[in-house]
Amino acid sequence: MITLTINSVPVLFIKAFTSLDVATIMDFVRKAAEAHPGTGSDVLFIDTPITPATVEAVTRLQSENFRVIFRDHHGIDGEPRNDREKQVAAATAKLNKLLGDDCRITVRRLHPACSTLVEAGEFSTAAAIIADPDPDGLTAAMKAAGISYPDLDCDAVKLDGEPQFQVTGSPLSQLLAKGMAVIPSYDPLNPRARQEAHQKLFSDWVKAVEGDAAATQRLWQGCLDYDQAKAVSQALSKTATALTPGVFMVDVTKESLYDPGTLNALLEERPNCRITILRKSLGPIAAVHGIQYSLSVTRRYQDSVNLFDLVPTDVRTGPQAGVISNVSFLLHTSEEIFNQHVLPALLSKTLDS
Repeated sequence: MITLTINSVPVLFIKAFTSLDVATIMDFVRKAAEAHPGTGSDVLFIDTPITPATVEAVTRLQSENFRVIFRDHHGIDGEPRNDREKQVAAATAKLNKLLGDDCRITVRRLHPACSTLVEAGEFSTAAAIIADPDPDGLTAAMKAAGISYPDLDCDAVKLDGEPQFQVTGSPLSQLLAKGMAVIPSYDPLNPRARQEAHQKLFSDWVKAVEGDAAATQRLWQGCLDYDQAKAVSQALSKTATALTPGVFMVDVTKESLYDPGTLNALLEERPNCRITILRKSLGPIAAVHGIQYSLSVTRRYQDSVNLFDLVPTDVRTGPQAGVISNVSFLLHTSEEIFNQHVLPALLSKTLDS
């Protein structure tokens, strides 16, 4: 969870999966409205996971007379192909029914970045904005609140794409992408380290967009860590093992600083690479279950490989459940889920055809 005030608009960056997340959203919006009674009752949700918890938060806010506006690009493109996509479609239908014209849920193919779903300053008088704690959520919330720059939409598309392309935007966006690449993974022994670094990065980048020279210099210093992380990733790529044709895994449990974008890009250069897997000891699922597996479909196979097919159709999502996935080409699981379901499914499928 990250909180910022962007152009006088209170913004909460959070993924809503649990009842505690719903309570956090409710508390944040109430306090924001109380602190700024003249801002009206509009609450924008943008780039937020379409989950039952999100629907509950929207419902409760409406019951307290807030006007909720929902903008997102995680809708299902076509007919749902499995239970996970059916869950998203069902939640989307509920949000459309609840919000009517105030709900606009599209798909990434049409809107690869959520900043393209708002006009600059469209929500500059909102009571609060709820957004995903990633660069897409940040750029969308900034633009909605009234802080933007000419390349923002183009940068946002790259920032929300595959890791290896996230550092190819404008020099300004590269500062954010490289900073995100070296944020410490969640460590239960030091739980605040990641959140504090994440909060500082977001805050500095907003200031840098506004022209703050000191914030920009701090971001440039972070690029030195990125260069080191890139070198580590180049060495890690040489340790990859093929679990099955087209599937390559690297164990990064002994590394606290590496760049996933560089590592995945190097793995994708291998012939017929469909899926890359990183085995981690740090991360939101690892914090609960000890080990986390992060799977990613290579760009050229994202239309033909759906990672939702590798887990049970009735699977729950969230760190406690051991599964996190908002899109079909990214999947994070616990070691138990990986060994019981994901690995057998990978071994039974022909990915190298």
